[in-house]
Amino acid sequence: MIYLFVDSSGFGGIESHIHQLSLLLQSQQVGVEVVFLNRYPDHPLYAQLSQSDIPYRFLCQTSMLRFFRGLSAADVVHAHGYKASIIARGCRVLSGYHLVTTFHAGESVSGKLACYEWLNRYTACLSYNLAVSRKIQKRQPFRCELQRNFVHCKEDLVERDRHDLLQVGFVGRLSHEKAIDRFVSLSEKMPSIDFHVYGDGEQSALLNGVPLNWHGFVPSMTPHWQSLDVLLITSRAEGMPMAALEAMANGVVVISTDVGEMSSLLEPECLVAEARWQLLADKLLKIEGQSKAYWRMLSQQQQQMVRGNYSDQACWQHLSQIYQLS
Repeated sequence: MIYLFVDSSGFGGIESHIHQLSLLLQSQQVGVEVVFLNRYPDHPLYAQLSQSDIPYRFLCQTSMLRFFRGLSAADVVHAHGYKASIIARGCRVLSGYHLVTTFHAGESVSGKLACYEWLNRYTACLSYNLAVSRKIQKRQPFRCELQRNFVHCKEDLVERDRHDLLQVGFVGRLSHEKAIDRFVSLSEKMPSIDFHVYGDGEQSALLNGVPLNWHGFVPSMTPHWQSLDVLLITSRAEGMPMAALEAMANGVVVISTDVGEMSSLLEPECLVAEARWQLLADKLLKIEGQSKAYWRMLSQQQQQMVRGNYSDQACWQHLSQIYQLS
């Protein structure tokens, strides 16, 4: 059995990754269960797992030590995030399970969180470690393999035209790292384009009085991708954003600052240097001014990239080796 272990109070890249990973394991007929350290009210991942018939449990409702003590050498615990990883390493003295941890965070942190991240890095000698980007991988003091995020891809390429009025979206947490302030600034300078925000967070006040479409937090982007032509990533820091992979798999063109692993995902014509983020406006104006055939070319190009390198099936062989299934 493979247990995906996490302490999650909201929905973001880690939660999306866990859902995709559990769906992949399920499709490969591998036993999988998501184990939450705590239970938080109205968490959207619970509903997604239930809809996908993926079992999950909460260690706050039972004995955490009993759970880990009951595992065997044939079991795999795959921990995500600093808290789950530290706990899973400490509890490994109770049982000989195979422990895998993934480092997801690409941004710098400070204060109490920085202490936890330091502890997470320097206890990594006790686990088999993965990172979702090369930048994150290079920060780890112990052996750490690159295992990029992935998404499920449809059998056939998504073929559609862009909207007559270009529809540009921001998807994610409204935070300094994700640079919602930059997205707002660009939207105010480009009235000929429709801008949409899907997400919520600590900087939501920046949207007050701004003439854009704020949809708030949505539990899944699946029904919304068809409403967008471009996903605009204005971030100051990233790993390998799940939103970018999902957008590309659904035929939405991604334009981004050059952060994290984005340069390995996108062609140069879809990237700008992070410090020169204002040039994202030129990329959008080019797409707006060109024919719909240009947008369609980018859409097909990016879909092929995801299908060949970031699909669940493309990543399965490496994952099965990590989990010691083959």
